[in-house]
Amino acid sequence: MLTRFVLGIALLVAMGGAPDARAATAQEAQALSERAAAHLKEVGPDKAFSDFTSGANDFKNGELYVFCYTPQGLNLAHGGNPAFVGKNLLEIKDPDGARPNALIIQKGMTEGRGWVDFKWVNPVSKKIEPKSAYVIKTDNAICGVGYYH
Repeated sequence: MLTRFVLGIALLVAMGGAPDARAATAQEAQALSERAAAHLKEVGPDKAFSDFTSGANDFKNGELYVFCYTPQGLNLAHGGNPAFVGKNLLEIKDPDGARPNALIIQKGMTEGRGWVDFKWVNPVSKKIEPKSAYVIKTDNAICGVGYYH
């Protein structure tokens, strides 16, 4: 019995880790972003932003997490790094010099929703990786979820 358990663990490691360690997809990121927008409308900003930051109600799963900004760049929720909450992150640049949060806010404010591409630290790998985020403007917040590729 122990031998099967050890072999099972070895197989998981050989396949790239546990099932939660697999890379997320664009469809999963968009679905979580849509669910977050609905949750925000349903429970209001205080409860929603708290849930997004803590990861409650499955708002965090591996590399998928919800983030929210005001149109001025103030972070309202961040499931990947709770220390960002309450800070203005508008001027943060990625390694290519892009301002991801400004791009996220611009997309939300001008189109209401859509995809934004940039580079960001993956909370699972701890490396800077290309990321695409699906963002949605809801009331006075622009929230999104991204996946790494």
